[in-house]
Amino acid sequence: MSSPLNVPIPSIEELAQNVARQLQQSLAQSAQTARPAELSATDLDMARSNVSALSFVQAVGLHGAYRYLRDFVARQAVPTQSTDEFLDGWLSTYGMTRKEAAAAFVQVNGTGVNGALLAAGTLLQVDDGRQYRVSIDAVVSGGAVVASVIAVVAGAAGNLANSSSLKLVSPVAGIDATFTATSGASGGADVEADADAIYRLQQRLSSEPMGGSPADYARWALQVPGITRAWGLRCPAGPTTAGVIIMADGNAGMGLPTLGQRDQVLDYIRDPKRGPPDELFVIIPTPVVIDWVINLAPDTAVIRASVTAGLKDLFFREAVPGGSIPHSHATEVISSVVGEYNHTISTPAIVSGGFFTVNSFEKLLMLGTVTFD
Repeated sequence: MSSPLNVPIPSIEELAQNVARQLQQSLAQSAQTARPAELSATDLDMARSNVSALSFVQAVGLHGAYRYLRDFVARQAVPTQSTDEFLDGWLSTYGMTRKEAAAAFVQVNGTGVNGALLAAGTLLQVDDGRQYRVSIDAVVSGGAVVASVIAVVAGAAGNLANSSSLKLVSPVAGIDATFTATSGASGGADVEADADAIYRLQQRLSSEPMGGSPADYARWALQVPGITRAWGLRCPAGPTTAGVIIMADGNAGMGLPTLGQRDQVLDYIRDPKRGPPDELFVIIPTPVVIDWVINLAPDTAVIRASVTAGLKDLFFREAVPGGSIPHSHATEVISSVVGEYNHTISTPAIVSGGFFTVNSFEKLLMLGTVTFD
């Protein structure tokens, strides 16, 4: 049986022929039944002369309606094909919601006069205008001040690179204007995109809630803003323990979660409405990085970008803690790029039938740099 999402629809030409046939039949019936005073021969000739135009216009309208029904309306009836507010409805059906945007947070270091107060609410900004608000009072001690700040505007754009420079928007007595981020500001995430929401919905549909199975822990972790992948663990440190490994692919660098995000997951799962009273471990995986050096033929910017995107998607889909990825899957991704004719891989060493593997459940294969030789 054909899926409703790929059922063929009549072409405009076929629809125009059907409409023209029906119009001709209607005109013939009218000519037979109408009285001369109601429909003259001139009227019939004029109507027949417009059949081609009328049939084409109606055919275009019908074709558009059929395509709308097949390509949009029918998709909304399939949870993993739905979009926008229809996807929100499916999420709600299964007790889920689209994740809202989250603000980036970071610690910053500054200098000043001992005892000077950097009050909560004080604004700092980077050169491009992005602003961050001090979240709790901080006092200068030993000539230094350490403050926690959070992005004023929620979203992934609030994430900063490590050692970024921030400056006070308005002077503060006893405190120097320039601050440095001690680690990259992360944790910022945009409103959940359809693709990410469908990823969570697929996990929910494939694993019914069971009150504390590994799939439940993964689902709960994915509810936290910024967490993009999660894998539940059964008894990672003994028979009374439960665990979940998390990733935040939107974060800078390797996409590893921050300690703050780990704590958010811990607090969310520990809520009595969810996790059982197990000893819970929320684990940030140890990366096993695979760097690439590739020679392409032909070698163009578009093909390079497509190869990089394909490898990134491969590691997102197939890398699991303690798991492996066949070498052949990587070569297939590169070969399937539109425009690619041939390629050689200098790094890593590719072996027929070989695998990229890790030897511990806490380790995860991750895509490193992709260099084109």
